[in-house]
Amino acid sequence: MAERIAEVGFDSGGERCAAWLHLPAGEGPHPCVTMLHSTAGLRQMRCYAARGRAFAEAGVATLQFECRGFGESEGEPRLLFDVRRQAEDLEAALAFAAAHAEVDERRLALWGGSASCAQVLDAAAGRPEIDAVVCVAPFVPGRETQRSARTPLARLAMAALADRLRIALRREPHGVAIGGEPGETAILVREDAATRERAMVPPGLEWENRVVLRPRLRTPHPLRVAGRVAAPVLVVAGEEDLLCPPGPAAELARRAPRGELELLPLGHFDLYDGASIDLEAAFLAEKLAG
Repeated sequence: MAERIAEVGFDSGGERCAAWLHLPAGEGPHPCVTMLHSTAGLRQMRCYAARGRAFAEAGVATLQFECRGFGESEGEPRLLFDVRRQAEDLEAALAFAAAHAEVDERRLALWGGSASCAQVLDAAAGRPEIDAVVCVAPFVPGRETQRSARTPLARLAMAALADRLRIALRREPHGVAIGGEPGETAILVREDAATRERAMVPPGLEWENRVVLRPRLRTPHPLRVAGRVAAPVLVVAGEEDLLCPPGPAAELARRAPRGELELLPLGHFDLYDGASIDLEAAFLAEKLAG
């Protein structure tokens, strides 16, 4: 089936979020999955755009949006990674999808990757209208993850506090790198993160390897919210993932009442860049079938 892409947008907190709605061929209304991109993800990046196409070809409409402060969405300061603001944007995206004429409000799903998995699980908890959740390479905070990822937490916290002061003084925040080398002040310092992330950016797309962190983020812990998600949850993890290791991901699938684990012999960016797209599409098509 051929897909159709509609350029859409919706209001969140008085500002506009830019979005794509990938639509399957044929008449609607269609089931729909809303995707929350991770950290500084943009809808045009290969890892996200390819999923929108694949899910639509499987008969599932896909709403992809950019959180406020990123890409073509409004919002200041730019590139601010604020989980509270993200949660508001996700709520607004779900409401937009459910109200769209091409979408069947009785068949809705959520997709998250890495850092955004906690957000989509939290949004799905206690919501009977969510019929399926996909978590790809979920980031599960804890000792095992920190030992494997080697994230420089202290330096990131200091950078976040410095940027908080700059924002209060109405100065441009510096931010931190998303992908970097071991020893650098970056969120991801293994698996050649900077190179792998840039490889997913199509030619001509402006994307910065940078994000502004808000100090003391209160992100929902995925292991605490998983037990409250009634919908089927597909957890896709990589045996060679150093950034989001498979052990905590398997525990996440175990704690979800209807959790399913797909463990593949791959690394973090292999999964992100599409190695599991067919599995994800098949899961969504099955769980959202009319």
